[in-house]
Amino acid sequence: MAKGEQTKQKTPRAERDLVAMGIAAAAIIMFVGTGGAVLPKAIRNWMGIGPGPDSVLVSAMLLNIALIIFGWRRYAELMAEIEQRKAAEERSRRLAETDPLTGSLNRRSLPSAAEALVARCAGTESAVAFVMIDLDNFKQINDLNGHMAGDRVLQETAERLRALIPQEALVARLGGDEFACVLPYDTSNQAQLDWLIQRMIGRISDPVEISGHSTEITVSVGIASTACEPFDGRVEAQVFLHRADIAMYHAKKRGKNRYYWFEAQMENELRFRNALEAGVRAGLANSEFVPYYEQQIDLETGELTGFEMLARWNSPNFGLVSPEVFIPIAEDMGVIALLSEQLIERALQDARQWDPALTLSVNVSPLQLNDPWFAQRMLKLLVKHNFPPQRFEIEITESCLHENVALVRSMILSLRNQGIKISLDDFGTGYSSLAQLRSLPFDRIKIDRSFVSEIGQDGDGSKIVDAIVSLGEGLGMPITAEGIEDDAILARLRELGQLKGQGYIYGRPETIEQVRERLGALGRLTDGGDAPDAAEAMSKSA
Repeated sequence: MAKGEQTKQKTPRAERDLVAMGIAAAAIIMFVGTGGAVLPKAIRNWMGIGPGPDSVLVSAMLLNIALIIFGWRRYAELMAEIEQRKAAEERSRRLAETDPLTGSLNRRSLPSAAEALVARCAGTESAVAFVMIDLDNFKQINDLNGHMAGDRVLQETAERLRALIPQEALVARLGGDEFACVLPYDTSNQAQLDWLIQRMIGRISDPVEISGHSTEITVSVGIASTACEPFDGRVEAQVFLHRADIAMYHAKKRGKNRYYWFEAQMENELRFRNALEAGVRAGLANSEFVPYYEQQIDLETGELTGFEMLARWNSPNFGLVSPEVFIPIAEDMGVIALLSEQLIERALQDARQWDPALTLSVNVSPLQLNDPWFAQRMLKLLVKHNFPPQRFEIEITESCLHENVALVRSMILSLRNQGIKISLDDFGTGYSSLAQLRSLPFDRIKIDRSFVSEIGQDGDGSKIVDAIVSLGEGLGMPITAEGIEDDAILARLRELGQLKGQGYIYGRPETIEQVRERLGALGRLTDGGDAPDAAEAMSKSA
């Protein structure tokens, strides 16, 4: 409603109220006058000692009484309406400033309340800590138990926070599963605040009973303090909330269920991270992610048997970026599947020109194996590029086996039924059991480079390699050793049996141009036209 319209509605009511009050006041004055003339005569007449009052004056007095009653009732109604309006305004203010689910302050009201608290602490020995709290993996609670359970966890979290912090401190729910606390503390005893934050993390992590089920959750916490810089009470709360949020994000990246104080370099790291994320998006659109290839060699004969495709980011801003940098970012952004499939498609195009005896192996992210349609998409790419599935090998890491074993088993079976080979990568770094290795139909085991590098030394690494090779022989699984970097390691591996290997001893990963040059010198390039039909090969495998 426009302001002018509100004025038009309020003004007539105000005028009527003034008129009613004026009539009541005039009626009281007239009542005093008429009552003074009527009542004495009425009393004498009642006593039988005189004539009665004039009937006109009696009517006027009764009219005055009616007007007084009307004015009083209107005044009482007006007072009640004012009280109701005040109560409604107070409810509106409270709803605007508080979170309806938890009763805490909300994102809108926290900054002004925090600035008032900072102003009260100015000139004292106290500083103010801004604490950002984010529940870890809260989405899983909603997905597994429903939103009512999630709401109960949020309410319990707010109650636990209020029970822990000082009375003058503030608690706010900023939205979703994110909370903030603003509390004063003694700058000469920062350890007490650290102790309080540790208690906060421990208390929130206690199980929450919901409908007979116990739900547990952890929190990541970031802290920023006004003690980090001089202040005179005039502080922008949003600045410190932002810093605390950066520290909380840092805690999440360091493993969750912990807290960090804000430091200036964290903001620089976050800016760099944001720049990398923007670069990844642009890189996907501009095809900046390119495949590099690492040779895979038969250790007994020294013959080249294939290549492992490795991802590289040829960024115009950051140069050649290794996968250790951009793969985790792509996974967090949810674009790892798109990035991986772009690279696999380019690698399939490249490998079509290789000797048909050479294989192509690719790594996939654990997140891709959570997609039930992953196998179908891989098969579609093979058919699209007419690439024989027997030349294609997918490598999955041991950690994938602990996410969803049933889904991984179904995925492996679907891929192997079409002729695709499956390797267990980085073996020895996870927690695979013999039962899992027997139940999951892997075609090959790859020994992690951290163990291979210790071969020939007195240590557990060499013994682990010996054990893995023996295990592979027992299960009938071929072995590939990663990270071969010198002749001593190579000689020791050759003693263990028929293995494949890869590593810098055979050269660094190469671009497709370098691979073509290498294969051309070996006479192992083709035009790609005589490759067997992929769809036919899949049907035979099935």
